[in-house]
Amino acid sequence: MIWLGFRQQRTETLVAGAVLLLLAALFIPAGVHLASFYAQDNVAHCLAHKSPACAQTLSDFGGRAGVLRSVMPWLTLLPGMLGVALAAPLVLDLENGTYRLAWTQSITRVRWIAIRFSLAIATALAVGGLLALLFTWYREPLDKVFGRFDGSSGFDLEGIVPIAYVLFALGLALAVGVAWRRTAPAVITSFLAYVATRLFVDGWLRQRFVTPLSRTWSISASGPAPRSLDNAWVLYSGLSDRAGHPFSGGYAVLQACGRVVYKGSKALNAHCLARHGAGFNTAVYQPASRFWEFQGIETALFAGLAILLLGLAVALLLRRPA
Repeated sequence: MIWLGFRQQRTETLVAGAVLLLLAALFIPAGVHLASFYAQDNVAHCLAHKSPACAQTLSDFGGRAGVLRSVMPWLTLLPGMLGVALAAPLVLDLENGTYRLAWTQSITRVRWIAIRFSLAIATALAVGGLLALLFTWYREPLDKVFGRFDGSSGFDLEGIVPIAYVLFALGLALAVGVAWRRTAPAVITSFLAYVATRLFVDGWLRQRFVTPLSRTWSISASGPAPRSLDNAWVLYSGLSDRAGHPFSGGYAVLQACGRVVYKGSKALNAHCLARHGAGFNTAVYQPASRFWEFQGIETALFAGLAILLLGLAVALLLRRPA
């Protein structure tokens, strides 16, 4: 039965393997190139001293990532695509009714479910783990410069969350597929639901996992505590009053206060802005040190949903007439 289950899923497993090989062929040479540039141009020294002379070096380093860095946000869809694809063979078996041959022979229903689900889950864990390993290694130099909260790809493709994403997509597709028993509609619907869930978490929920920090400082000062915003996930940054409330005035106020500089000094400009409730800068952010805390929370969230969905799929199969 194990060999039969593997044969039924081998096409999707081979496709997933081919995708991983293609990604490795693209990102391993690029990662070696980035690491070499990081070392040869002494980027670490520039990060430590933040001198104006290093600005061009840091800019050039970001450009070295080129096209691959720009397409990485799209690659965050890969865990979902691979997860629902790995569920397709089992759903197809249910759609065609070929599972009845096993259930009416010497294979019990519980054993059939255990073997088919175990193969799919093991493959999903391996795929998610290899994806996470590849992108965590590739982005190591980028993380040192831009931080692990760099856009969506900096968080969604590193650490341990890609494993949970693949597992969640698999569980979602299996639950929908067992209930619907139509492979193509189930796979498409599951992937769309996966994307919608990820958008909700990425765009709204994640920043609320932990209460963000806030720093407010006078516009005449140099900024908040040294390096407190380095590689942080900045949720808001802009003019505010002393209490940190965002500036609600219009562009006309900023333009009028800007003209004051030409009549006197920057101090007068600061006084003008202060009179209009904009004498301070405020930054609301999640510090870089919270990366693994956020990884753990999001992994637990998606892995927990995956377990619930897999349990639902098993329950539906156990109640299904032979």
